[in-house]
Amino acid sequence: MKSLVKSIFCTTIMATALPFAIIPALAAPAPALPQHWELDLSHTRIGFEVEHLGYSTTMGRFKKAEGAVHYNIKNPNATTMRFSVETSSIDTGWEARDEHLRGKDFFNSSQYPVMSFVSTNVKFVNPQQALVTGDFTMLGKTKPLTLNVTLKKIATSPMTEEPVIGFRATGVIDRSAYGMTAYAKAITNEVPIQIDGELTYIKMN
Repeated sequence: MKSLVKSIFCTTIMATALPFAIIPALAAPAPALPQHWELDLSHTRIGFEVEHLGYSTTMGRFKKAEGAVHYNIKNPNATTMRFSVETSSIDTGWEARDEHLRGKDFFNSSQYPVMSFVSTNVKFVNPQQALVTGDFTMLGKTKPLTLNVTLKKIATSPMTEEPVIGFRATGVIDRSAYGMTAYAKAITNEVPIQIDGELTYIKMN
C-alpha cells in the first residue's frame, strides 16, 4: 500500500513503530537489508478519544494516512519508522463536529494539513513489545512522543501470500503542548491514541 502515515503509528499513526525482533521467523526468502514495510491503510485504524465535560467519551479516527518502516535484521534497534496523517480526514461520526475540528480552534487543516511522526529510538522490552520514541509534529510544533508497541502477529498472509505484520501502538498526546488549547475546560487535554494496523512487505529494487 503506497498511499500514511502521508504513521502515525502511526501515529500516526499513527500512524505507526513496531517490535521486530522476531521478524526473521518469516518463512520467506531473506531480502536485502534493510527490509521495507508500508502501512496497509485498508486494515489500519488510527483512533483517539476525548472526554466531554465528564459526561461522555467521544471517539474518532483519521481515515487518510501513510507510513513506512525500515528494519535491519542484523541490528533491530536500528529500526526506523515514519508516518503522516491527513488532519482533514478526521471522523468522529458527526460532520458538524468534524468541520469544527478541521478549523482554527483545533487542527487548522487548511494551514497544517499533515501531522507526522518520525522515530528517533527503538527499545525492545521483549521480542513482542517495544518503546518507540520519536518526533511528533502537529500544528507546526515538534515534540518528543513515545509509543508503546505490541506485535500481534507476523506471518505470510493466506490471501496475498505476502509477509504481513499486525501491530497495536498506543500513546498519549498533550494537545495543549502543541497550541491546541480551545475548550480546555470542556475537553480533555491529554488525548489517548491507539493505532491498530497491518504492515506489508515491500520488495526494494
